[in-house]
Formats: sequence, structure tokens, C-alpha cells
Amino acid sequence: MNLFSNTLIFHSELDAQLVAEQVYNCHLEGNLLIVPFQEQRAVSLAINLAEVAFPIIEGESCLLPFPKHERECLDDDAPQIYVACLSAYNNSFLHGMWIDCTQDADAIQEDIEWMLSWSPCRNYEACEEWAIHDYQNWHGIHIDEWESIEKLAELAQVLSEYGEAYAAYYQYYGDYATLDDFKDSYWGKYDSEEDFVYDQLEEQGLIKKFDEMGLSSSYIDLEAIAKDWFIDSYLSIEEGYKEVYIFSRN
Repeated sequence: MNLFSNTLIFHSELDAQLVAEQVYNCHLEGNLLIVPFQEQRAVSLAINLAEVAFPIIEGESCLLPFPKHERECLDDDAPQIYVACLSAYNNSFLHGMWIDCTQDADAIQEDIEWMLSWSPCRNYEACEEWAIHDYQNWHGIHIDEWESIEKLAELAQVLSEYGEAYAAYYQYYGDYATLDDFKDSYWGKYDSEEDFVYDQLEEQGLIKKFDEMGLSSSYIDLEAIAKDWFIDSYLSIEEGYKEVYIFSRN
């Protein structure tokens, strides 16, 4: 192997030819493409544009394709993040995988390190830096590109148990949100603030007393009571049509 060039072994002569047509200073021999190291970025771009399978690089320590199916998140409903290798990204490669965040923080870190160990750039530069390039199933919560793994693991586990209710609470209080405070303050999901007021009055027996007096509960001004209660005693977070989460104010 030439110390100043890479020999790329493509899966077919056609794949090699499609890439060679877009790269200067290369030498094509069947399904082999010999390119100088300085053309590495151009070759990476050409491979992506040609939409061909990534070639084997002669002399690499491992010639196997990235087996991300072995550890990638397969649960479509789990809070998860797509973590990408920045060394690969900066060299025009797309290398990363979806990681299940309902695992503990150590397991998430192990998945990230395993993904980095398979980076296509691992043989000529350190592949240690990563970033979150996508995320899903976080119920509207924004995930930063370099979010703390410990925070993600904790948040994902809580969301798996409490779902949108905790997400609404978290988005309102941000970093001040805690699971204990959520449990202490959460009343439930209601159609509206007035629906919550009616439910509380019914639990206290006031609706029954109205009935016993021969009065209709429609005489109760639920809207006025709700306006009073929700000034400083309760908090409502509306997430959709007839979807209102009610909390006691901290």
C-alpha cells in the first residue's frame, strides 16, 4: 500500500467508476480506486453523491461494515437520540446510530463509544467527539446537541412512566422540574379548568348538596371559580383540544 494514498475496494467496477468520474487525481483499476490522502474529502463526497456502498479501505484494521443493527434502538416508542461521530461528519461521512435513552447513563455512554469505534475515520484520526443530531419521542421537549447523558437517561425513564403529563410540567418549569415535585403537584388531565373545578366540587359533596336542595349544578359559576383558583393555587397547561394538565402551584 502506498503511504501517500488510499486504495479503495468497491463492491463492483461500476461503483468504482461512478466515484472515479467525480474525483481528480485518482487511478482506477477494475473495482479498485487509488486516491491521494489529500483527496479524501472529495472522495467521501463523491461516494455520497454516487449513492454507492462505502468501499473497503485497504489496510484498515477492520474490514467489516458497521453492524449498527446489533445495538441500535429498535423500540419505536422509546425516547431516543441519534448520535453522530463528528470526525466522520467533518469528513463528509454520515456515521451514527439511534440510541435508546431509557437505559442508564453508563449503557448510553457504552453505545456511543461502540458507535465511535466503528467510525470510517478511525484509522487516520481519533474519533472521540460526538453530537446529538436528531431525537424523537420526547413529547415536545427540546434536546440540545450536547445534552448531558445523565440528564437524558433520567428524563427518558420518567417520560416512559408519566409521558406527556411530565413533559408538560418539565417544559413549564425547565431545569427546576423534579420528579418529586411533579408527583406532589399533579392532579391529572381534564377537559378544561372548569371540568377540574366541577370534579373537585363533586368530590367534596357540594354537587350532591345542590341536588338535595333541588337546585341544578348549572347555577354554579364554574368559570368564575376556576378564574379564582387558578390565580395562585393551581396551574393549568393546555396541550390540545380538551387536554389540560392540572398542577398545584409550587
